[in-house]
Amino acid sequence: MTILGNRANLWFLFFFLGLLGACTENSPASIEVSDTQGQKNKPDSFRILILGDSLTEGYGVSPNQAYPHLLEQKLNQALSPNEQPYEVVNGGVTGSTTSGGASRIEWHLKSPPDFFIVALGGNDGLRGIPPAKSKQNLKSIIEQVQKKNVPVMIAGMKLPPNYGPIHLQKFAKIFPELSNELGVPLLPFLLEGVGGNPKMNLPDRIHPNPAGHKIICETVHKHLIKHLPKNLK
Repeated sequence: MTILGNRANLWFLFFFLGLLGACTENSPASIEVSDTQGQKNKPDSFRILILGDSLTEGYGVSPNQAYPHLLEQKLNQALSPNEQPYEVVNGGVTGSTTSGGASRIEWHLKSPPDFFIVALGGNDGLRGIPPAKSKQNLKSIIEQVQKKNVPVMIAGMKLPPNYGPIHLQKFAKIFPELSNELGVPLLPFLLEGVGGNPKMNLPDRIHPNPAGHKIICETVHKHLIKHLPKNLK
């Protein structure tokens, strides 16, 4: 775990507080919005579903400024007319924990995507959920996706240093351990280049602004493109 400066440490604390407090997890309204988005499938597209929290949902920005939408645009911009288009489904719900993600996974798999990205865990850390429990929830999500023969990538998250070195170490190990144990690719840190940078976040210094979402899009694209079928690149 990289040791951050005092300003970044403070930002991380505010960031996780914001993830927790912005919306009550599993509220019917939040899930309904996400589920409705999941139903709008484009015909004959290669579907990539991102299961996440407020970072994925795009809290505080418009839907077309959130990184899932930007990722879809980036993936499609170089395609020729006869190539299969991409669709990136935004499965983000503000306030979601790994437990909340596990409770939603069955719905998302009613119509299995072609590729699945798990971007959860930050809210677990804030709430003091034991890392072993978070790991088990993430493992359950990934294994259910794998049963559908859908490739999976897991995105890592970091916690603020004030949670103590033992907890930090246990939490940080969740993501690479799952990557190794379940044979799925790892995106080390979803907020690389964004977390702690005031220029990349909304005035609350919690959630990424449009510029921050552009950086997240580039980060996800860089790791994702390595694992897509070659005929779709």
